[in-house]
Amino acid sequence: MKKSSLFIYQLFFCFFFFTVSSNSQTRSCGMVEYMNQQLQDPEFAREYQETQTRFRAALAQSLNNSNSNRRATLIIPVAVHYPSGLEADRACLEALAQSQIDILNADYTATNTDANLWSAASSFYPGTNHGIADIEFRIATKNHPANLDAELLEGNPAVTIGYNFGNGSDQDTNWSGYMNFLVKDIGSGLLGYSPLGGSISGGHTVVMNLGAFGSGPGCSGSSIVPSAPFNLGRTVTHELGHFFNLDHTFSGACSSDDGLSDTPNILGSNYNCPSNGSVNGCVSGEKALTMNYMDYVDDACMFMFTEGQITVTETYLAIIEADFKTNVLSVQSEIFEAFSVSPNPNKGSFNVTFQAASNKDVMITVFEIRGRKIYSNTFETNRNFNQIINLDSAQSGVYLMTISNGRHQVTKRIIIN
Repeated sequence: MKKSSLFIYQLFFCFFFFTVSSNSQTRSCGMVEYMNQQLQDPEFAREYQETQTRFRAALAQSLNNSNSNRRATLIIPVAVHYPSGLEADRACLEALAQSQIDILNADYTATNTDANLWSAASSFYPGTNHGIADIEFRIATKNHPANLDAELLEGNPAVTIGYNFGNGSDQDTNWSGYMNFLVKDIGSGLLGYSPLGGSISGGHTVVMNLGAFGSGPGCSGSSIVPSAPFNLGRTVTHELGHFFNLDHTFSGACSSDDGLSDTPNILGSNYNCPSNGSVNGCVSGEKALTMNYMDYVDDACMFMFTEGQITVTETYLAIIEADFKTNVLSVQSEIFEAFSVSPNPNKGSFNVTFQAASNKDVMITVFEIRGRKIYSNTFETNRNFNQIINLDSAQSGVYLMTISNGRHQVTKRIIIN
């Protein structure tokens, strides 16, 4: 990859952009500036380089072997922090945090409601496909760090309100082991930032401004209100991509790129809502992947990661997976982790089993990797669900099966031969 030598150039580019856009309605990201500051710390730089060396070796192996190291869905424990929030707004702030987690789960597994827009766009991008991550984010609910927030009660979501996270900094080792989201005032013009390759063991965070976290009406009492056109939670999707070692799809120069062959090389960032294939790439005939989460377009106009980007994400997660805390997630989800899908002897059929926490009906849906729905059905459930799903009319390929009861959703990849 060519990105590691570009920080000085990119810092100027990002600073220039920040200056001209501080009073505008265009996206801004402080990742490059943040990394340049942090790399001045010798200990940070040493740990960062060690992790990146391991990551690059693992990525080379992953890119050469598409079937390497497949595992069960990785459940990522999350904690959300509102240093300036009001305790009186707790219910609202917890709901806002959950809205953002729901968005991340959809965006990273390509089950977002606008994923089907890729069908119309894909003809401009030969060789590029929707990426589907085998991960799930959940807000932690038990064994919270002790003596930090008196209102953070055992059994409730790991959402701190009014807690002085990191004594005002962006990392706090009290919260090592969690995927931390820190929502605070970072000034006008900047939506958020994250380290490029964050540390779970170091208590690093994805930092978001007050108007770029979650979706819906927000919590006006605490002045945390999603603001259009960045009110659909996609800024967190973007910044979390940085945490998982994804660079921007642009670098400011055609002589460098993000190192991925399925994201066309482009000169600069794109804004607002460009139409499909309307922006030329650096290579003749290639078009900018403007709808990619790692560009700068409005929330409503970004809707996909590529397969290469998900390979980077899952490879980096494999490097840091052991750093996530265990035993901080209760098993009181509406659908337990016992969810499994196995091929049935009948062609194109699958046995679907799971243990439900209640008798609520569930919907099982199957999508093509480009987002088109090929199957959907609602089933009555009891505590132990066992059903044969018939997909014999589907073509061979990789698909995504989701099970949802309206409150909780789990996802599995399936392969039809």
